[in-house]
Parts: sequence; structure tokens; C-alpha cells
Amino acid sequence: MFEWIRSFFSSAPVCPVNEEEREWLEERFEWLIEEFGIDRLRAATTVVPTTEFFPSRWHGTEDEIHGILLVVAEHMDVDPDYVRVKFYSEGPAPVEGMAREGSLGTYSESEDWGFYDIRINTDALDDPLGIVSTMAHELGHVRLLGEERIWAEAPDNEPLTDLTTVFFGLGILRANSVVRQKSVGSGTSLSRSGYLSMNMLGYALGLYALARDETNPTWLKHLRADVRWACRNTIRLKLQNESNLETF
Repeated sequence: MFEWIRSFFSSAPVCPVNEEEREWLEERFEWLIEEFGIDRLRAATTVVPTTEFFPSRWHGTEDEIHGILLVVAEHMDVDPDYVRVKFYSEGPAPVEGMAREGSLGTYSESEDWGFYDIRINTDALDDPLGIVSTMAHELGHVRLLGEERIWAEAPDNEPLTDLTTVFFGLGILRANSVVRQKSVGSGTSLSRSGYLSMNMLGYALGLYALARDETNPTWLKHLRADVRWACRNTIRLKLQNESNLETF
């Protein structure tokens, strides 16, 4: 048994993404560094789902959501005074016992110049991690669309916005909220959100860690298992490749 465990941990690292995904992630992560600076990346605080960053109790009130806005905006360098949080509902699922698949939030530029409207789906107020993740994504739109770094018509607008949350230190929250479990009627429903796969998020977090010279980041323990596996493999693979180049 111990030989099997030793063999598992000493096995060669596996790239968790395909070649097309790898190229896109690396090119776009480099673009983010060019846009916002390597110093900003290295200065980022890695936000984890603990009471250090968020309250221990959650009731889904507007005041609590505004509190989340303040926390996330601070980490993404967005002035919250120019963000207006609004609410909407898509209503109950059309079939009892099933979850409605829809948006958790939306972004738009306000009719008042210089302001941004973020709308939060009140049907998801029982999911605080999802609210935090959604807020990070929508504020990512502020940094990219609101600041005219990209246009809404860009084919990778949404996945790039998810990658932006990783750059600013909110990737763990985004990754952990992708798959949501919810009690619906007498059963349980699973739903998915986000624009990057688990493996892509793990690869992105690996790039984030290495750019900050973190080869064994302490925040890995906060990641869901599949994303943690992808992140570890990315770090090991990159370090191995660097070692091979130095040897050559």
C-alpha cells in the first residue's frame, strides 16, 4: 500500500488541459500581466472562503450583499461608489423538483456616465459563495469592458473575465462555486456556472502561483479537490520543464 502511495506522488505530472486551452490560458494570462502589471499580480491577496474575508453568518440581505461588493471591489481595484447593485428574479423552476438554469448576475454600463450596474439574481441568495463569485466576475467586466480594455463582442469576453478574477486573487472562490448543490423539493439538484472548466481554472491558478513564485502555495488546501489536482499538476509540470531546460 505504501509503495502505491509513493508511486502516486512520484509519478510524472500531467497537463490538465489540451493544447488549445493551454495556449489560450497562457496567452491571455500574459495579456493580463501586460495590462495590469506583474507587480499588481504579485501584490494580490489570495482571497479564501474564510471569516478573515467574509462574515461567518449569512442571511442574504441587501446590506450583506453590499458588504460583499466592498470586499470584492477592494481586491479588484474598483471604486464601489461607481457600482450600483440591483436585483432581479427569474422565478421558480417550471417543473417542481428541478433547478432553473439561469444567470446569477449581469453587468451593464449605467445610463449615468461613469457608473456600472450589477444585477444579482435573488433566487441565488442562499448561496453566499456563489454571490461572491458572481460579484467578482461582474467586477471583472468593469475592469475589462468598463475600462475599454476589450469589447463586448470579443469572442473570449466571458472566459477572459473569469481569468481576470484569478489574476486579482479571487480564483479560489470562482473555482469553488462553479458546481453548486441545492435542495430542490424532496431531492438535490446540481448546477454549473462560469466559463472555464475545472481543469482550466486549475491551470490558471497554477500560472498565478508560479508568477508569484509560489511553488507550494498554502491556499491550495482551500480548493476543491479536482481543481487542486489540476493546479498541482500545472505547477509540477512547469517546474519540471524549467529544470529540463536548465539541464539542457
